[in-house]
Amino acid sequence: MGKRKHYLTGLEALNYHGADWHSFAFDFNREYPPLIRDWCGDYGIEKKEDKEIANPVRAFLDYLLYEIKFEKRVPIKRVSDLAFSDEEEKEILEQVKKKLKNFLKGKDRKILEKWIRYNSGEDYEFTNIRLLKRKAWRERRKKTGFNLKDFRENVRKTFNL
Repeated sequence: MGKRKHYLTGLEALNYHGADWHSFAFDFNREYPPLIRDWCGDYGIEKKEDKEIANPVRAFLDYLLYEIKFEKRVPIKRVSDLAFSDEEEKEILEQVKKKLKNFLKGKDRKILEKWIRYNSGEDYEFTNIRLLKRKAWRERRKKTGFNLKDFRENVRKTFNL
C-alpha cells in the first residue's frame, strides 16, 4: 500500500478557503484519524500534488464528525458562525441529514441531534454555550490557575454534554 496523501480538513481547511477569519492559520501537518478522510469517500475533496484538501462543505462535515466521534461533544461552531455562501450553507445542512446522520449511530447520533438543535437556535443553553464557557474559564483561571482538561470536564458536566 502506498503512502497516504496528507489530508487538510476541519477548521484548518476552512481557514485555507477563507471561510473562517483565521485565513492564515492552516497547517498541512495536522493529522486526523483515517476515518475522518474515509467516512464518505472522495465527496468534497480537492486533490493537489501530494495533498488532499476538503472543500468548505466537506471540511465542516469533517469538523462535526471529529468533534462528535472523537471528542464526544457537541461542536461549538454553527454554520452561521462561518463565511459560507448560501449554497454552501444549504449543502451543509442537506449533507448533515443525508450523510452524517446516517453514518453516526447511538450516542454519537444523539450528539449530532443536539448540534442540529443548537445550530437552529432551538436550545438556548447551546446557543449561549460559548459565553458560558468563557465565563467559566475566566472564573476557573482566577481561582485555581489554568487547567484545560479540568475546565473542559466541568463544562461537559454543567451542560450534560
